[in-house]
Amino acid sequence: MQVNKRILTSEIVKERIDVLFGLAKECAATDGELSREYVRHMKKISTHCRTKLPKAVKNGICKKCDSVLIPGLSALVRVASSKRYVVYECLACRTEKHLHY
Repeated sequence: MQVNKRILTSEIVKERIDVLFGLAKECAATDGELSREYVRHMKKISTHCRTKLPKAVKNGICKKCDSVLIPGLSALVRVASSKRYVVYECLACRTEKHLHY
């Protein structure tokens, strides 16, 4: 049986992205720069292999400074109920991310 090379590659890439995101979350409290390096490496892998980042991962990182957004630790969270979205504000660069619900 022949396995499709592209499917196998995407599975490996997704697994690697999950591992790197977990490591970035663990290091966010102690070493912010190492956490950012994990996120940069994760982005580089996904662009090289032409795979999209999972939605949970994409919503959990800052687009501008590549830091992991952890509520209370590296991000402020508030709800704009009249506009129906949640605002994550990165404490490192003050960039806002709006997640609609």
